[in-house]
Amino acid sequence: MTAGSTAQTHVVTVPDRGSADRVADALAERGHVLVAVREVDWAQKDPTSWWFGRPPIRPDEQGQWDVSSVATGPLPDDDERWWHAQEDVAVRRIARAHGGRSAGSGGGDTATLLRTFTRVGLVHELDEETVQERRRAALSGVPAREAHAGAEGVGDGESDGDDVMGEDDLPSGPGEPVRLDLPADVDWAALEHAYGSASDVPDVLAGLAANDDRWAGYLDTLVGSVNHQGSTYSCTAPTMEVLAALATAPSLAPRRRLDLLSFLFLAGSGGDVAAARGSRPDRHAQPTRSAVTAATPTLLGLWPRATRPERRLLLLLAALTGSTTAPDDAEELTDDASRLALAMVRDEEGAEAFLGQLSRRNEQLLELMPSDAPLRARLVAALEVLLWDE
Repeated sequence: MTAGSTAQTHVVTVPDRGSADRVADALAERGHVLVAVREVDWAQKDPTSWWFGRPPIRPDEQGQWDVSSVATGPLPDDDERWWHAQEDVAVRRIARAHGGRSAGSGGGDTATLLRTFTRVGLVHELDEETVQERRRAALSGVPAREAHAGAEGVGDGESDGDDVMGEDDLPSGPGEPVRLDLPADVDWAALEHAYGSASDVPDVLAGLAANDDRWAGYLDTLVGSVNHQGSTYSCTAPTMEVLAALATAPSLAPRRRLDLLSFLFLAGSGGDVAAARGSRPDRHAQPTRSAVTAATPTLLGLWPRATRPERRLLLLLAALTGSTTAPDDAEELTDDASRLALAMVRDEEGAEAFLGQLSRRNEQLLELMPSDAPLRARLVAALEVLLWDE
């Protein structure tokens, strides 16, 4: 086993002190070298703290307890990203078992983290021999990352996992203006986005429809307002309806069409991604997905003349929206995202098996398999991971 050059920091939040003590014991059993139990916003109640008497930082979590820890090596090999992801999964399971939650780990230089760890509420401090013994035991039954071995059982061919989509090579320049058809029944001023009234959205959409050199700026503005950090708003669904129509315009350069298809997929998948990661989808997620679902059959009509990168997004949209059919030549797309999407269209149980294969070599998928979240939500969340990952 290797020592590992970086350590992890974890925080588990639970409802009460008894649960916190049990979580702390479980983390110590896994060999976390330092473990502390503190009430949420404890510093506001400590007369020696600069934060004493100040308003709570986490008002919605008053009365709950945090279990903070540092996990060091040794690790079975030098694939730190893999083993750190495995530890995240283990800590999340411990958190759920005690009615709590963990958002994942931080990390940094081992010596620095050990030196700077806040020792208020410290309940466990293990010696090096105990840490090594318990870390080896905790990780002994965890498999190492699998080497890529194809996508058996998914389609007729094997996935190479490295199918280069060539997005950077797509034509991306301006073209003829696109006809803009805004929904007649939408009062944009009565809707909202991340910065308030959505009255400016029609002008931004018109900027996109101009299809000129200012395209990127308008797109950034739109993404940042109607889908800010993955959130949806009352204006998001009607915006998706307009963008889907723009995406079908023949005068749009392939790279620009790809930008819109990506936007549609990411906005439409937000509710599933939240559910897969244990969060409550925001209230506008379902209308947004419905708008994307309604537009997808028309978008799939682009397939015969679409480039490979565009086809991948079209296939992901088909999987997202529950389509049960895919173009006959969809199997020519052999990147992992496309193969998973194709499996979702054909057979969700087969897609789950493929997700299991992928999770044995992609640490970002570990928390999705296994999980208590609905299968479709986990599959959609995996598509999002793979879309960004490739």
